[in-house]
Amino acid sequence: VVADLYGREIADGMRMQYGGSVTASNAASLFAQPHIDGALVGGASLVADGFASIVGAASVRVG
Repeated sequence: VVADLYGREIADGMRMQYGGSVTASNAASLFAQPHIDGALVGGASLVADGFASIVGAASVRVG
């Protein structure tokens, strides 16, 4: 849709933030998706160990 409206160059330069429920158990599979560049972490950020797992999964994606 973005490419149709604004062109491929603009679409390819966009970053997609996942806004659904991110948990320690699904973070790795979410960050493995090619078009998900980050996530908005809500309640899972209140549990330190779980949040650390989410950060770890994101770090693997970034390298």
